[in-house]
Amino acid sequence: MPTALDMAGPILEMLTWLCLPAGLMLLVYAGILRRFVNPWTVAEGVVYSDASGTGFRWFDDKYRIHHAPMSPHDIKDMAVGDTLPIYYHPKRPTQWQTAMPEAAGKTAVVVGRLLTGVGTVALIVGFILPMF
Repeated sequence: MPTALDMAGPILEMLTWLCLPAGLMLLVYAGILRRFVNPWTVAEGVVYSDASGTGFRWFDDKYRIHHAPMSPHDIKDMAVGDTLPIYYHPKRPTQWQTAMPEAAGKTAVVVGRLLTGVGTVALIVGFILPMF
């Protein structure tokens, strides 16, 4: 009859082979996303109000001016001329937001770290287990 230590060896090896490579691949994927896909650029936006309406204006990295019309209700706490950071997509400046964007691949990082941790612990315990 196999003991618990005899059964733990194959289970730990399966955990190592399943979790460690998958976790490392997810971490590499998240690193690539954060390095090459994260498109957000920050600019200093200024509140404006003229005959066309109210909103934000900002310059991009090529010194082109962009504007985002808003309703006066949306910027009721800001006066004309106030500045705030605008995060926009360099290729599509119509895609913008005033809050700091979430890092790309956040879920992949969390799952990758979890799987890599489980795989690493299983690998270490798999090496130590035969000593007992």
